[in-house]
Amino acid sequence: MNLSRYRSILPGLALTLTVASTLWPQAGQKPAEAATETQPGGGQQTNNRHTSKVEAGDVERSFFITGELQAARSIQISVPRIRSSFASAITYLAPEGNFVRQGERLLEFDPSALLSSKSEAERRLDEAKITIEKTREDLAAQETDLLNAVAQAQAGLKVAELYARTPKELLAANTYQKYKLDRERAQLTLDKAQEQLANFRQSHAAQMALAEVDRAQADIELKKIESDLALLSIAAPQEGIVIYGDNWANNRKIQVGDNLFPGQPAVSLPDLSSLQVIGFVYDTELARLSRGARCNFSLDGVPGTHFTGTVTELTSVAARKGFASQHKVFRAIIQPDKLDPAVMKPGMTTRVEIRSRLASQVTAVAREYLGLDANGRYYVLKADNEKSVKLPVEVGAFGDRMVEIVSGVSRADSLLPVQKVWED
Repeated sequence: MNLSRYRSILPGLALTLTVASTLWPQAGQKPAEAATETQPGGGQQTNNRHTSKVEAGDVERSFFITGELQAARSIQISVPRIRSSFASAITYLAPEGNFVRQGERLLEFDPSALLSSKSEAERRLDEAKITIEKTREDLAAQETDLLNAVAQAQAGLKVAELYARTPKELLAANTYQKYKLDRERAQLTLDKAQEQLANFRQSHAAQMALAEVDRAQADIELKKIESDLALLSIAAPQEGIVIYGDNWANNRKIQVGDNLFPGQPAVSLPDLSSLQVIGFVYDTELARLSRGARCNFSLDGVPGTHFTGTVTELTSVAARKGFASQHKVFRAIIQPDKLDPAVMKPGMTTRVEIRSRLASQVTAVAREYLGLDANGRYYVLKADNEKSVKLPVEVGAFGDRMVEIVSGVSRADSLLPVQKVWED
């Protein structure tokens, strides 16, 4: 190894280290500590002149809740109650989020079962109509037969009366009696034929009505099926944005092909002019919230948006946040000061900030002027003739920016920021 080479380098390296040591603080010394000089009595000489006066102020703290945009007024479309079916399969859904106008195609269900029932009902109706025509023709034929019987009886009676008017002296006694009996028998035959015709005419309407009953029942059944078929195709009752309902069985939104039960919500058309924020508040935050509280909120789906509003309603009973959730929350309704339909859409999640005033017009300092020592005691640095005096203090309410000072300093005292900010 060439030691002479390294001996020539060492003097230059030593000179460089000497210059660097004069320009930089000693190792392990922080820049903030280099700006201070310990003074007798625990004070420090400081070149930092950014002091703050202790004044009366409000201590406020913000807390955040999650929410969702919902319409206060909305038309809900439910699965129709079909008499011949316990469930209905969806065959068409207008795309969720699309804007539809009144009368546009919105929702349709599978009509195959009803179409089969309709064909059967039409067949029964045709059979009932044929039965009516056959009954009418049969009754007409019966009436013709009865009229013929009456006519024959009338003719027989005339003949019998002609023979019965023959003088008794011209006939034998038994022949005369026979003619008398024939006339009475012909009269009885005519009376019977006329009675049968009268009875037939009285029952004619009843027999036709009986045949009409079957036709009416088949017609009613067909109209019911046609009415149910009309329910399976639903048009938008008003303009609005399409929002799908929940499929409880699968824990998701409904979709084409789902079998839904009668009365189950399928689609809703919210009124965009009635949008409001539905917030979910846990019990630990409920005490900070009250009706009339002002708040700010933003839309998670549209970064950079900021809106203001007022808490208008607050429930007093907790409920589950969702169908599949076990978490209990309180429900708060927040009315926005201004609606922006261009960015506000039903179902969008929101982040709501509510400022809670913990104390009003109390002695308070900014949090950067409050320190916490190794023993867990709070202190401030009071500026005193170019020195900083460490004073222990008793604190009260902690806010996001200000902290209440119960004792230890007086108003109008000048404080210096501490080197470590206490973190909540």
